[in-house]
Amino acid sequence: MANRPALLKQSELTRYLKAMKAAGNDGGRVEVKPDGTHVIFQGESEASTVTNPCDRLLK
Repeated sequence: MANRPALLKQSELTRYLKAMKAAGNDGGRVEVKPDGTHVIFQGESEASTVTNPCDRLLK
């Protein structure tokens, strides 16, 4: 079975980060959804609020 193409290429991520920096925003994050859409959030990057139920078992 062949590998599928990447949902986000390094060149795209670099372009996004350079644009964010040029706009005066040093913080933020880029999320890639399973359908391939890219969502860019500006501001301070917060830790994910979604918890995995297995996390409490591994503590």
